[in-house]
Amino acid sequence: MKDNIQLIKFFLTSFYAKPKQPVIQVLLIIAFIYVAIQYFTLTLIIYFIATPEEYLFYNVLLSNGVTYLLISYFAISVVFSQSDFSIFAHLPISAKRVVMSKIISAVALPIMAVSILSIPTFFILLIEFKLGVAIKSLAFLLVMNVLIVLFLLFILSILNHFRSKFINTSVYLLVRMILIVGIGISPILYFLIKNYHSIGIVLAKLDTSTISSLRSSISDFLEIGYRFAMQQSVVETLFPLTTTKSFIYFILLFALCYLLFKATIKMIASKYYEHGLLVSRIEKTTKVWGRDIQSSWVNYLQREYWIIQSEPYFKMQAVLGIVLTPISTIIFLILVQMSILKAEWIVNNESFLFVYMVLLMSCINNISGTPYSREGKYYASSMTLPFDSQKIYLAKVMTSSCIGTISVVISYIIYMLFGRGDIIMGLHLLITLLLVITYNLLSPLYDRRHPLLEWSNPSEAIKSNPTVLISLLYGLPILIVIGLLHFSLLSFNISPSMTAVIILIIVTLCAITLIYKMFFEGKNMKGYENN
Repeated sequence: MKDNIQLIKFFLTSFYAKPKQPVIQVLLIIAFIYVAIQYFTLTLIIYFIATPEEYLFYNVLLSNGVTYLLISYFAISVVFSQSDFSIFAHLPISAKRVVMSKIISAVALPIMAVSILSIPTFFILLIEFKLGVAIKSLAFLLVMNVLIVLFLLFILSILNHFRSKFINTSVYLLVRMILIVGIGISPILYFLIKNYHSIGIVLAKLDTSTISSLRSSISDFLEIGYRFAMQQSVVETLFPLTTTKSFIYFILLFALCYLLFKATIKMIASKYYEHGLLVSRIEKTTKVWGRDIQSSWVNYLQREYWIIQSEPYFKMQAVLGIVLTPISTIIFLILVQMSILKAEWIVNNESFLFVYMVLLMSCINNISGTPYSREGKYYASSMTLPFDSQKIYLAKVMTSSCIGTISVVISYIIYMLFGRGDIIMGLHLLITLLLVITYNLLSPLYDRRHPLLEWSNPSEAIKSNPTVLISLLYGLPILIVIGLLHFSLLSFNISPSMTAVIILIIVTLCAITLIYKMFFEGKNMKGYENN
């Protein structure tokens, strides 16, 4: 047992290491406090609007949602990562023990975070119900969160079992991300489809003129969700918790959690060595450069590809950069298609909102802001070997722009499939692509001067890197200025087509000027200094 605790501590300290920079530590603390306040405020609003039974139900629902998001972001990179294989492969430790420790350490942080967020909820339940009901509700909440975590890990362990069947790692990561998102949004889509007419009636009667009328509208919406959930056999069985059958339900949930835990361990452990050897073989494959390093663009782009391929975490970030914007587009279109967005301003400016939603989602990612920090051990080669620094920079810009371009084009195709394609959307597509390239030209500037190269875990190069925040200051202002200018022209009743043409000309001039300043003037200055 003591050895297992040591293994768990190893994974906790390895994957959830505290950031070294004081600025990042402070930002993380502020972010957690902000999230905690927002979470408590939301639960408090539901408490004053809904009935006690509805409050109890939505509290469980919110907690489950936060747990799912946390386990999707944190635990996946721990449980299914093979970075520990080189450490434990030659040690007399069974694969089952290693996998069990990884699962426990992965589950620990999300459950601890949600438990801390639920502390104010306990006192609210204590005020509304008896002490026994409050304790029983929180115990049920904890068990449900553990069940959600283990259920997701079990499903992903099945996918992981067939990992070697995929063409390459990127395809596997893409399928895994689609599966995670699909499982997460499927209950929401099911609820929206089944209650389309009821939601439409509530939204049609939505009155925001006074606080009391707004409160009544929100109460009606909460009632729809609660009534629909209570009609489902599984939820109806679990609620309310005050019945004498609650103890039996707890035992059954514990048993189900135990079965999922054991099944997940067995599934992952059975392929631990096979996948570890596969990943190690890929990472140790010799990479051969072609001739004429300084003049071949293919080699510079190939170098960026190798850097992203060197760590699964970097590949996951690239996949996220491609899929998140299309997913956001689908959600946006569902909201519009079902007339959930009823505000007149939103309806009249749907295409404008879509353009800048896609633009922001495609630009603000960790790929464009940390290209030099990701190099790590490869950075020394760019400084000592005869590489052209300008071409290295441009290759990084082209790599991040390629990821953004794929994401933007897929999003526009999805949008146009809903019957919203016209000449103006074609102009908007050009504007978006040019702004993505312009943003990617600016965002790596700080990382170029101050790269974070000393990292033991690849997530530190991105997650614990202040460059991610500082890079926004380089590229974000131009997006905000263009967006405000675009909105201002529309507000002065200039036609959308003429507005799009004006914005396209301005963006094109900005991109050309920026490219000339950064590359041609920089190259001439470099040549003058050499002479």
